[in-house]
Amino acid sequence: MKKLLITTLALAPLAFAGAAQAQGTVRGAQRGADDGAAAAGPVGGVVGGAVGAATGTVGGVLGTDPDPARRAREDRREERMERQERLGR
Repeated sequence: MKKLLITTLALAPLAFAGAAQAQGTVRGAQRGADDGAAAAGPVGGVVGGAVGAATGTVGGVLGTDPDPARRAREDRREERMERQERLGR
């Protein structure tokens, strides 16, 4: 039992890293490289890609929303629909 627990705890970070990569690492690296290159040329692209990948990975692990503006639009739409429903439209 103890060996299973130790093995599970040792392999859990690998599973999280795989899930994070699927959610944001690649997209974060691409956007970071593009933004960095636009701001500071080739060196900015390299640094921006690295920082973007790290940010995307952390965001993927934590499950943060990559597009908060989309969530705000959805919230406004839901409020508008609820208001129309209350008014009987």
